[in-house]
Amino acid sequence: MAFDAFFLSAVLAEVRGKCLGARVDKIHQPSRDTLILHLRGRDSREKLLFAANPTAPRLHLTAAFPENPAEPPMFCMLLRKHLLGARLAEITQIPMERAAYFAF
Repeated sequence: MAFDAFFLSAVLAEVRGKCLGARVDKIHQPSRDTLILHLRGRDSREKLLFAANPTAPRLHLTAAFPENPAEPPMFCMLLRKHLLGARLAEITQIPMERAAYFAF
């Protein structure tokens, strides 16, 4: 199934419903092109996966626990420095595009 603008819109609606207002609790980078944000809300905890794989880019909530490297990559450490404890304030999409913006 193609991850087109319509599908992204549906995924973002689900993510907004579960994650808006949540705080970033942990950040992991299990592979070179995959990030997982652990978000802590009032009632729940969610894991948001971002994959920038050229053959299968995706963004969705996940329950998986992928194995992480012993030492986090520099990009992961940079994200931790700036995003840990931040609150997810807004999620927007450019109409009819496959781009999403997350504001913390």
